[in-house]
Amino acid sequence: MIGQEIERKLEDFRELGIPSYFKRDNKLIMVDGMVSTVIGARRAGKSFRVLQAADEMIKQQKIKSINQVCFLDFDNPILSSMTAGELKSIQQTFLKLNPENDLKTPILFIMDEIHKIPGWEEYVIDLSRNTNWKVIVTGSSSKMLKHDLATELRGKAVPSAVYPLSLKEFIRFKEVNLKIGSTKGQAEARRLFDEYLKWGAYPAIVGVEEYTKEVLLREYFDTMILKDIIQRYDVSKPRQCIHLYHYLLSNISKAHTLQSTFRYLKQSGFNTSKDTVRDYVTWAEDSWLMFFIPIYSDSLKEQERNYKKVYAVDWALANYNSLVWDGSYSRALENMVFINLSRMWHRVHYYLTRKNRQEVDFIVIDESGRPAMAVQVCMDLRNEETLRRELEPLVATANYFNIKENIIVTYNEEKVFSDQGVSVKAVPAWKWLMNENSQA
Repeated sequence: MIGQEIERKLEDFRELGIPSYFKRDNKLIMVDGMVSTVIGARRAGKSFRVLQAADEMIKQQKIKSINQVCFLDFDNPILSSMTAGELKSIQQTFLKLNPENDLKTPILFIMDEIHKIPGWEEYVIDLSRNTNWKVIVTGSSSKMLKHDLATELRGKAVPSAVYPLSLKEFIRFKEVNLKIGSTKGQAEARRLFDEYLKWGAYPAIVGVEEYTKEVLLREYFDTMILKDIIQRYDVSKPRQCIHLYHYLLSNISKAHTLQSTFRYLKQSGFNTSKDTVRDYVTWAEDSWLMFFIPIYSDSLKEQERNYKKVYAVDWALANYNSLVWDGSYSRALENMVFINLSRMWHRVHYYLTRKNRQEVDFIVIDESGRPAMAVQVCMDLRNEETLRRELEPLVATANYFNIKENIIVTYNEEKVFSDQGVSVKAVPAWKWLMNENSQA
């Protein structure tokens, strides 16, 4: 049965060809002799991004045609039941169906969601040993990222991440040709940004009616919880697990500790343990539903001692799956900034000043491991006390680490502040997101 399903899927792909796709901006890293791992949340566009890579390779004549692309999606009840030993039948079946190919032919192997198969790592490493072949694997597990790669893949794989749409991609997806230099163009950019802030960045959300958007955002959450967490980890108390995730999504951009989350579940009437809560949090992060960012510190003990801040893969997903949402978009804005920083830098922390433990929303780390940029997020700076609260820790942090790029991302205000020799630029979120330097 498995052999027949592999053959059917390969023939279907060859017959249907590469589907039309929206061209994404992010780069996929591909290195000869290494496996390319592509990680991202469910529905973020991973499959289309790797098919875009296949199409680009054909256009660049690195491979001649679709007959040199072996694409299999393992999000399939039959294929997901394969064993590691059965995986070798894939290239055998592919070469049988395409007899013009052999071991010396350039072939692109794309294994979509192959992480569902225990022991898949050795198989893709074996494929990559053929220097004529390229191997791309996708998944919605953070264990496929460089810092979490299975031991077997370390030194043999290069990771790339796919997030939901950036603002620039969102605008292109809507087929709007903006001229930012004009007053009319800037007004249109603000209108589109408001839509982006309200409904988020999932590609399929963009072109549907508002009622359908809300339904899809709830369906995405349900599917992620069911397939990527409850089924994957055989969760014994799914109601408790789901309730916790609704609670955490209600608290995006806020402080999170294991103790406070455990206490909340106990007060909500659930019989649980700290170890179980720790598992729930780990699984949410592993599936790219949420991210828990630590304080910036060279000390692991200090990172463990302080709270983490929680963010969702998509701010609208969080809003429409929260236990309580007051209709405010201030925390959604902060979540949006976090996702954009992660798209660029990969290492993003918050920071507490040494003197008064005042919080800086984000501090991003460069390749040398040093702070490169400090960022605050604030909807409205017109109140003097609010401005002081945002500026004071930012200036202290900039002086302590000698950071030159210091930003307050706002909803609509633009101004430059100078304090204690530190220049701080307040910039509207739409303009910051549209800046070429703010996108990967």
